[in-house]
Amino acid sequence: LGLAEAWGLPLSALGFAFVAGSAVLLIGRRRGGNAESYVLAGIALLFLFQALLSLLQYLASPDALAQIVFWLFGSLYKSGWHAVGLMWLTLLLGCGLLARDAWRFTALGLSDERAASLGIAVARLRWRALALVSLLTGVAVAFVGTIGFVGLIAPHMARMLLGEDHRLLIPGAALSGALLLSLASVLGKWLSPGGLIPIGIVTALIGLPFFLLLILRSKGGQ
Repeated sequence: LGLAEAWGLPLSALGFAFVAGSAVLLIGRRRGGNAESYVLAGIALLFLFQALLSLLQYLASPDALAQIVFWLFGSLYKSGWHAVGLMWLTLLLGCGLLARDAWRFTALGLSDERAASLGIAVARLRWRALALVSLLTGVAVAFVGTIGFVGLIAPHMARMLLGEDHRLLIPGAALSGALLLSLASVLGKWLSPGGLIPIGIVTALIGLPFFLLLILRSKGGQ
């Protein structure tokens, strides 16, 4: 890989991930700062970026279009040792900084008011978490594409097993995500011997029923 490709891709992904996350945070706060506001802001930006991506596909050459579509499927096929090394460095840095704020995230789960009463700067904590999540997500997506549902399912799996204490939840979610990704990769190869099913398709097929089950259980528990 050339220097521009080796570092330009993850840096660009990091930058746009931070822009998207910042937009969600700012729009959500303008609408009241509740969970519904953040979800609606995220949905609006999702449609915006999907439209921009569709425009990019329309204008792309046939070769570039094939690469874009393959990236959208999500796959580990094109990841090399350069990507593995950079991801390890990013993971160690990101998880180390997240672990430092683990107790603050646990307190924030109670409510903003209770977290503030404990001396936590809630707004600053959210921006710091946004920067770290943008770093981890942007670098990963830059190399393997959009592999959906792992970030939705893994934390729920860890929470059901370990509870709400983020000192255990953060590493547990990371290990759950790694396990889910590995199982999806094995399943994709088992379903298509000698072929290649993009792992993003497998995680979507596995994750959607599981996510719907979580929604139904949450609704039933209210």
